[in-house]
Amino acid sequence: MLKNNIHNCQKVISAKVESCDNKNKITLLIDAGCESCTSSCIMSAASKKITIHSSKKYNTGDTVSLIIDEKYMLKLSLILYGLPLFIMFAVSLIIDTVFHNDTLTAISAALSLIISWVILKYISKNINKSPVRILE
Repeated sequence: MLKNNIHNCQKVISAKVESCDNKNKITLLIDAGCESCTSSCIMSAASKKITIHSSKKYNTGDTVSLIIDEKYMLKLSLILYGLPLFIMFAVSLIIDTVFHNDTLTAISAALSLIISWVILKYISKNINKSPVRILE
């Protein structure tokens, strides 16, 4: 049962090539949701631009199919959103246990949340693997 779910964790969507530079860095415009999905989701709400790298050269206006790896996207979401919250709660618990001061606990929680978001924003820009790839 688990093996069947592994193959169903990818969605296919259509996108138009907006621009392509000499290093095969492609900017795509996604206007529609998933081709095989009828449910409403974030991909069908509005058009979005994404930039990915490809080994193949595309022309402006070409339509390509993209595969979104949902399992990898879920892992990234848990790290980028869950980790700052976990750090905030851990810091709050430690500060409250040590100092027993609500004001200090609230300030340290807010600071830890801001600092962890800044660190993860920097890390997320340097992630080489993308959950989106072109179906060739």
